[in-house]
Amino acid sequence: MDIFNDLDQYTNQIKDRIAASAAAICVMKDNKIIHEWYSGFHHFHKGARKVDRYSQFNVYSTRVTYIGLAAAIAINDGAIKSLDEPISNYLKNYDRNILGSTTIRHLVTRTTGLHFQKDSVVVRKFAEGTSFEGKKPEILAEIIKKATGKTVAEIIDERVFKPLEFSQTEWRTEGKETLVCDINDPTTYPTLRLESNEGSDRNLYISARELALWGNLHLNKGVIQGQQILPKALFDNVTSVNTPNSLPVQLPRLGYFWWIQDKKVANSEIGPDLPEGTYQILGASGCSCTVIPEHNAVVVRMTNSLWTFGGKNGFDYTSDIQRFGNLITQALNQQSNVS
Repeated sequence: MDIFNDLDQYTNQIKDRIAASAAAICVMKDNKIIHEWYSGFHHFHKGARKVDRYSQFNVYSTRVTYIGLAAAIAINDGAIKSLDEPISNYLKNYDRNILGSTTIRHLVTRTTGLHFQKDSVVVRKFAEGTSFEGKKPEILAEIIKKATGKTVAEIIDERVFKPLEFSQTEWRTEGKETLVCDINDPTTYPTLRLESNEGSDRNLYISARELALWGNLHLNKGVIQGQQILPKALFDNVTSVNTPNSLPVQLPRLGYFWWIQDKKVANSEIGPDLPEGTYQILGASGCSCTVIPEHNAVVVRMTNSLWTFGGKNGFDYTSDIQRFGNLITQALNQQSNVS
C-alpha cells in the first residue's frame, strides 16, 4: 500500500475543488525525496504542458520566508542591529510618530498594527504587538535594501541559490515554458505574474523539489551535504517563536513569517495533529511548505488556484490546510512504522 495515497488523493480532490489546473506533492525525509506526485496541466487551454518535476508554480505568500531569511542574514551580518531595532531607523519617509516603537520583530511576526498606503502614508490600526494582521513583506524588503544596499533576491541568490545550485527558483520578469500558467496569454486563468526581480513581489516561481529543498535547508539548520552554508544560530532564530509576549495567547505564533506549531494556540493554519515544533508557510495559490523536525521531514504541496483565500466559492482554506497537515502526520507515522 502506498502510504501517501490519501495525501495524493486529497490533494487531487482539492485541485478540482479550487478550480486549479495543476498540483504536485514532494516529500523529503532524512534528506532524501521519498515521494513525488504530479497531476494536471500548466493551464486549462489547448496544448498545455503536463505537470512534472520541472514545473514551476507561483507560490505567492510562501515567498515571505525568503524575505525573512534575507532579514535574518542582514541581522547576522550586522547590517540590521537586531530583531528589536525600530523600523523608523530605516523608513525615514514615513511619520515617525505613527511608526512609534514598531520593530523588525513586529514585521516578521505580523503584529505591527500599521497600514502602509501610497505616497509614504502610514496609518496606525492597533498598538504594535497586540493583534495579528496581514503580511507586509514589501516593507521588510525595503528595510533590507536600505540596510544592506542589496535586494532580497541578490542576498538569497548569493547566499543560498548559488551554493545549493538552485535553477528552478526564480523571481520571473518574463515568461518561460516551465512556468505553471499560460505564458502565451497572460489574461487567461491561471494568470502569468511578472513583476520586479528584486525579490519582494509576488512573482516567485518554484518547482516542488526546490521548495522542499528550501524547507530542508531550514530543517538542517543551514547544513547541506555536510557544508554549513549559513550559521546554525540564524536558522534556530528564524524557525523559533519570535512573536511578542504581548500578543493574546489565542493568536498564532510565528518565527520569521513561518507559522510555528504551538500547543497553546488553536487558531492556526497548521494541522493540530502535526507535532509541536512543526513550522509551515502557505500561499494564496494553495502552495505550502511544512517542516516537521520530529520526523526529520519536509512536505510540499503545490497548486495554482487564485481563490483559495477569502472564502471564495465557500472554500475554507484553513480547514483545508489543517486537513492536509493531519494527513501528513498520518502518512509519516505509517512510514515510521514500516521503517
